[in-house]
Amino acid sequence: MTYLWIWVTIGAALSQTVRSTYQKKLKAPLGDLGASYVRFSYAIPFAWAWVFIYGAWSGEPLPGLNIPFLLWTTVAGVTQIIFTVLLVTLFSHRSFAAGTAFSKTEVIQAALFEAVILGHIVSFQVGLAIVIGVVAVFLLSLAKSSLTLRNLVASLFTRQTAIGLGSGAFLGFCTVAYKAASDSLASDDLVTRASMTGGVSVLIQAVLMGLWMWRRAPDQLKASFVHWRDSSIVGLAGAVSTACWFTAFSLYAVAPVRAVGQIELLLVLGISFFYFRERPTGKELFAMLLLAVSIIMVLLG
Repeated sequence: MTYLWIWVTIGAALSQTVRSTYQKKLKAPLGDLGASYVRFSYAIPFAWAWVFIYGAWSGEPLPGLNIPFLLWTTVAGVTQIIFTVLLVTLFSHRSFAAGTAFSKTEVIQAALFEAVILGHIVSFQVGLAIVIGVVAVFLLSLAKSSLTLRNLVASLFTRQTAIGLGSGAFLGFCTVAYKAASDSLASDDLVTRASMTGGVSVLIQAVLMGLWMWRRAPDQLKASFVHWRDSSIVGLAGAVSTACWFTAFSLYAVAPVRAVGQIELLLVLGISFFYFRERPTGKELFAMLLLAVSIIMVLLG
C-alpha cells in the first residue's frame, strides 16, 4: 500500500494520454469542437458510475448541492471547455507531444501569477524553476526556427504560442475553480466530493457546450454521435483519469502526485513518435525535458 499512490498516478497519466490521443484522432471527422465535446458528453455515464460505485463501496452519503458549488462548478466547467478546445486546436499547429507540453505550463503560470498578482514571495528553487520554464516555452516556440533574438521576440506573438499558453492558463484556473467547488460540498471524504464535482461538471459541460454547438456548429455536434466508438473511449479515459487523480490525492500529498504525473510527457512523446509518426526536433526534446524539470521543481518547492 505504501507505493499505491504512485501506480494510481501513473494510471491517471496513462488514461489522460489515451484521452488526448483519441481526441487528436477524432479531429479529422469531428473538427476541433466535436473532438472537444465528446470529452464531456461521453464521460457522463462513466462519471456517474464512479459516483455511485464509490458511494456504495465506501458507505459515504452523497452530499447535497448548494449555490456556491453550482456556481464554482459552472465556472470550472466553462474554463475547462475553453482549455480543451484550445488544446485540440493546438494539435493542428504543433505535434501531439509539443501541444501537450504547452498545456503543462499551467503549473509555471500559476506560480508566476501568485508572485506577480498576489505578491507571494517564491523560494529560490521556485524562482529558478520559473526561469527554466520560460526558457522551455521559448524553445518550444522556436522549435522549427533558428535561435536568434529576432525569432525569439517574434515567437512570443505567434498564434501557436498564444494558444499554447492560453490552454495552460485556462487549465490552471479551472483547477482552482474545481477545488473551490469541491471544498463547498458538505462531506469530509475527498473522493466523495471529487466524484460528485466531476459528475455534476460533465452534465453542465455537455448541456452548455451542446446548446452552443447546436446553434453554431450543428454538423460537428451530429458527427459526435456518429463516431460513438472512439468517442466512448475518450469519455471513459477522461472519467478514469479524473478518478485516478483524486484517488491519488487522497492517498498522498498533492505536490508529489502531480510531480509523478509528469510522466505523461514521456507517454505523449512515445505516442507522438510511434503512433502519429511525428518526429520531434532536438529543441523540442530539450524544451520538454526542461519543462518537466521546472514543473517538478515548482511542485516540490
